[in-house]
Amino acid sequence: MIRPLFRLFIAATLSSQGQTEPAPLFFTAMGCGPYTVEAEVALTRFIQLENENPSSAFLVHCGDIVTGKNKDWAESEYAKVAGLLRAGNKIPTFIVPGDNEWNDQIDPERHWGYWKKHFMGFDKNWKMPEGVLVERQMERPENMAFLIKGVLMLGINHVGGLVHDKGEWKGRHLDNAEWVARQFEEHREDSRAAVIFAQASAEREAPKFLKSFLKAASKYKKPILYLHADGHKWFVKKGHWAPNITHVQLDVVNDLFPPVQVQVTMNGKSPFKFDRRLKDPIWRKQPEPKPEDGEGRGKKKSGSKKKSKK
Repeated sequence: MIRPLFRLFIAATLSSQGQTEPAPLFFTAMGCGPYTVEAEVALTRFIQLENENPSSAFLVHCGDIVTGKNKDWAESEYAKVAGLLRAGNKIPTFIVPGDNEWNDQIDPERHWGYWKKHFMGFDKNWKMPEGVLVERQMERPENMAFLIKGVLMLGINHVGGLVHDKGEWKGRHLDNAEWVARQFEEHREDSRAAVIFAQASAEREAPKFLKSFLKAASKYKKPILYLHADGHKWFVKKGHWAPNITHVQLDVVNDLFPPVQVQVTMNGKSPFKFDRRLKDPIWRKQPEPKPEDGEGRGKKKSGSKKKSKK
């Protein structure tokens, strides 16, 4: 009788924490965009689609909300992207900083102020599922963590781009390392996997952070997904940096590259699956057919060429 009662106790405890039955977790991730007016229109459509048939527990934007071609973005651009992510959106949405909107700008301090005003605590615009609590790092409130369906989610301020301030850069990496190590340690027993989302790769201008991260990952032992933007080219590297780490870089977000849906499975041998939605015409704008492929149009005519009548 002891073991069944113990199982009931664990189930009741998990239920009170919003961790009812072990089940796959689905969430949607994007980064690097919208960079153009067309991409803004696409993002609006993507948010609408996410809400029409909601299957993701939350959305996350991994930074670089504006193109790096402009080095002095107006505050109105930050407000506009925040509005695009909120409009008609009932799904909790998280965001981490990117270098395009912060340290690569002409005045990083002023532009960091814009980011804080419009995106700090952005997820507070929504209510999380019952029992899911978002924790923030005291020293760095843009860093967050929460446990959902047995998966530990971590967001950190880890950017690429210019080293605008060596002291800030070093201190931020130390804060990030401490945050990741502490969360891994605290949730080693009550989580089955972890996901870290950031703007840049863990190794980008951050040898000390990477070393600390790998040490913490080794102790954590469970599957870890490190998900980031920055490079504009999709890749999946399983076992990168360590056997239990999967390293993924996201596409840009525009009408050709919709946000990816990530599944954290119940299969320890294949813990992460990715749906880029590239073959789904509802999500991805399909390339226009070439004229010669159309029916009754653009077909090559045999014989001599004739001038068309005007």
